[in-house]
Amino acid sequence: MALRPSLASRSIIGHLATFIAVAETRSFRAAAEQIGRSQPAVTAQIAQLEELLGVKLFTRTTRQVTPTLAGRELLERAKRLVVETEELVRDFQSEDALTRGRVSVSASPTVAIGLMSRALVHFEREYPGISVSIREDFADEMFEALLTGHVEIGVGPFAHVPERLTFEPILEQPFYLILPRGHGLARRRRVRFGEIEGLPLVLPAKGTTARALVERTARQAGFLPHIKCDAMQYQTIATMVAAGLGITVMPMVDRRMLSALELVALPFADLAPYREVGILARRSEPCSAATRAFLDLLGLLCANQADLGEIGLRPLSGRPTAAAR
Repeated sequence: MALRPSLASRSIIGHLATFIAVAETRSFRAAAEQIGRSQPAVTAQIAQLEELLGVKLFTRTTRQVTPTLAGRELLERAKRLVVETEELVRDFQSEDALTRGRVSVSASPTVAIGLMSRALVHFEREYPGISVSIREDFADEMFEALLTGHVEIGVGPFAHVPERLTFEPILEQPFYLILPRGHGLARRRRVRFGEIEGLPLVLPAKGTTARALVERTARQAGFLPHIKCDAMQYQTIATMVAAGLGITVMPMVDRRMLSALELVALPFADLAPYREVGILARRSEPCSAATRAFLDLLGLLCANQADLGEIGLRPLSGRPTAAAR
């Protein structure tokens, strides 16, 4: 609710702080010394406050200033209000100082597994007082979370965003042929995309950007993919491949996870599908200090090529993505 002009223009919190000083010292002169103002200024503030509230706050004698019944009632409420206001100011100042605060992020599943988990480890070390909330979303859910204010930023491969959002690419996410260690192609260093023609595939569900990219690349190679089954979550797809249901074309995400499932990831020698991963945010809306610190840390991670390689990412190359070709 907006303050009335009379409240806003007279700095009500300052007047209440002066009132508290007078009520506790029972003296205009002592209150003036305590808050570092002149006695006439203190007297004027109390008069303005009484006029604003429409009640008399003090009974004045030559020796003492005593709060009236209304003054005593106001005193307790004024103390709470001033304390809460001071706490509010400290909270926002401490967020700027990065001693506390909150970062809320929506991340695509393949980004959440690799990049976000590593970013959180580094961020917790640098800013232990800031809490971070990560939710995993596909494109539509991420857009909705951003537009409704449930999260402050998104991180994912969703370049085509609604008009009220922005997308700033930061990395590339290449796709690999992922297959069991005992598969006939597993000993190869690289494979041509056309070599998977006719092989049973376990792919991301229809409607996802990953599925669209694989199907588009297959058309470029001159064949229709043989899709045996599909699933939404990366871990589910990897488990299906490990169980022998087929092979997949997906981002690598985390080399250690694939190794634990006895899977290998082979790069493609031609066509080599990839997509850009970027930061999504609400247009013309500045981020909080805590979120800016998180984005700065992401920028540092993006510059570490060795670390990126372990989670299947690489720096931007400037080449057009498969989606743009």
